[in-house]
Amino acid sequence: MNVTRVLHAIVLAGVPLVMTLPGALAQETLTSLTIKAGQPAPATSGTHYPMHALGLSKVNRQTLWAQGKPPGEVTASLSIPSIPQPGYYPADVAFNGGPTVQSAQLHGVYINCAPACWGTPSNFLSDLGKSEMIHIADAYVSAYGYNRYTVGTGVSGTGSLPPVLYDSDMVNFAYEVASLLQVSGYHHIFHIYLPPQQDVCFDPVSGVCYSPDNPATFSFCAYHSSVDTPVGHLLYTVEPYQNVPGCQVLPPSPNGPLVDSTADVLAHETFETITDPDGNAWWNTVSLELFGSEIADECQNINFGYGSVRLNQKQYEIQPMYSNILHGCAFTPYGFFWPYE
Repeated sequence: MNVTRVLHAIVLAGVPLVMTLPGALAQETLTSLTIKAGQPAPATSGTHYPMHALGLSKVNRQTLWAQGKPPGEVTASLSIPSIPQPGYYPADVAFNGGPTVQSAQLHGVYINCAPACWGTPSNFLSDLGKSEMIHIADAYVSAYGYNRYTVGTGVSGTGSLPPVLYDSDMVNFAYEVASLLQVSGYHHIFHIYLPPQQDVCFDPVSGVCYSPDNPATFSFCAYHSSVDTPVGHLLYTVEPYQNVPGCQVLPPSPNGPLVDSTADVLAHETFETITDPDGNAWWNTVSLELFGSEIADECQNINFGYGSVRLNQKQYEIQPMYSNILHGCAFTPYGFFWPYE
């Protein structure tokens, strides 16, 4: 019998947000803590690193995003570019000296809905972690073993939310979950899943938001960031509901638009968090058009149209990632086509 035990309480807008471990993972009840939406993020012991959004790069694509992205080519070029020696690959990303993530547990933070609301993304993360595709990151993080990125304990939260959340709220979520699970540092990534109709903005004044019903501020589909807190350095991604125009993968997709749209954006943010967790590791420094782009940005189609790739014997429609070794977009460290189908 699966027993869900109450582990944590977060008060948002004065209403408790109860944090629980899903299903059979629950083993014990822990002490409840509370925060409020709109309150300052936890006192930091250092830097809140840059927020890197899928959809809003150094080249401002906000107008396209506001339009839900216009029709275009369904797929990018499938060929690896061939450039005569000595060669010049303007899409290659450069190492800027910052840390990377050589291994990690991935913790889902499910807000106001069961994991099935996002297509049970832990299933995808488990398949990704067991796939050849994850090893595209090896050359960037200088680690090559198997099973380095695994699904960790997840947390579920329920309660009343204001119509718009801000990054300060995301930092609070990550902080409270890290305190609850007693984990932090570069070996843990917190994926914060927001329910349908929940908007989130970088801050109250910038207008940089996930807001499908407001084209003027619909600027991104997800983002990743990191922050130093009293419980340690926290890596987190913010995953709003992806099955909306502007973030959906193109049909047909192997698992339907809910599962594959979530998986596509989640893959993007996971690879970028692994290879550039603090915004100072791997990103493009030489191309005028691609300057500031990370390895997922460089292989993202404007209309999110991709083929089907096999990960751990299951098909998904997700984007490829950029490989410095191959000088192009790939689904494996060996090239684009295998096991691309």
